Amino acid sequence: MSAPAVPAADLAERSRLADGKKTRMGMIYAILAAPALGLAFGLLGSIVVTPPFTLEQPTGAFVLVAVLQVPFGVLAIAIFLLVTGAWRDTGRILGHRVSWWTLFVAVGGFVGDLCFAAASVLIGGALAGSMGGLAGVVGAVIAALLYRERILRASTLIGLGALAVGIWLAVSGGRLNAPTHGGYFAVGLLIIVCAVLTWGFESFAISAGTDLMPAESFLWWRAFLELFIAGILLLALFPGGRRIAVLAWSEPRLIVIGAVIGLGWAIWMIMGYYIGISYAGAVRGGVLTNTLAFFFIAFFSLTIYGAPFSVVVIVGSAITIVGTLFIVTEPKGHLARLRS
Repeated sequence: MSAPAVPAADLAERSRLADGKKTRMGMIYAILAAPALGLAFGLLGSIVVTPPFTLEQPTGAFVLVAVLQVPFGVLAIAIFLLVTGAWRDTGRILGHRVSWWTLFVAVGGFVGDLCFAAASVLIGGALAGSMGGLAGVVGAVIAALLYRERILRASTLIGLGALAVGIWLAVSGGRLNAPTHGGYFAVGLLIIVCAVLTWGFESFAISAGTDLMPAESFLWWRAFLELFIAGILLLALFPGGRRIAVLAWSEPRLIVIGAVIGLGWAIWMIMGYYIGISYAGAVRGGVLTNTLAFFFIAFFSLTIYGAPFSVVVIVGSAITIVGTLFIVTEPKGHLARLRS
């Protein structure tokens, strides 16, 4: 005796509920992972302005990312894949037609990480963190344009306005206590804008790639290729960085700090970036995980890691969070139209 047929409307409703649950889970992962990157990159921003990384800039920032952050991050990701059994998915990407996304993501992510470290030297980790949160918005705009997802609503415009006000306040407050001023400060702003653009493209690339394959298929290769590319560039383009790397690895304190930075970066990569974006998409997942994570970078830099405290930067960063909530929140009327 065959089972009774399920009406098509019920199947569509079940699918919609499942998609909604998956999106909410991705947003939860993105929110929970944000403090991990805040602790990691806040620490990075405070260490990059100390010896031996100050012996030569921006070589010192490159060395900190290439020989401390990334190796420990790759190790943490490898342990995660082994413990969870997700390592089996890493081979699925080989020979696949979207494999080139992996290299694109790896290069883009590494450029963003390096730009953040270099910008922290010039404008401070707190201000770099406040501005870095715009990467999620860039990724959301790219995804909306290419996927034809309608995000231009009244709530989106309010959110973008709040982001503009928040960034303006953060830059105004950060300029007062920045390590440099004048032309160097302007260069630092341009560098962090470069980081925002590369991270934004990376957010979109993760969303596009994981539409076809599991996030774990990309995660390992993204981290491993970043380590590989960083090593080649360090040997080929930064001869002075070898001496800084030797000095860094000869000091146990810096090794432990590198492990903390790499572990925090890996936790955010796993939960917030890859799982968060693959579940919730580049719009909700990408905006949430980037904006919240970089808010915590600014917050921890000012409260824990000894950067000169600025109420204006904190308020500006908080306003960007409010703007983010307006962007990712869909009004009831809009949801009703989608369901109908």
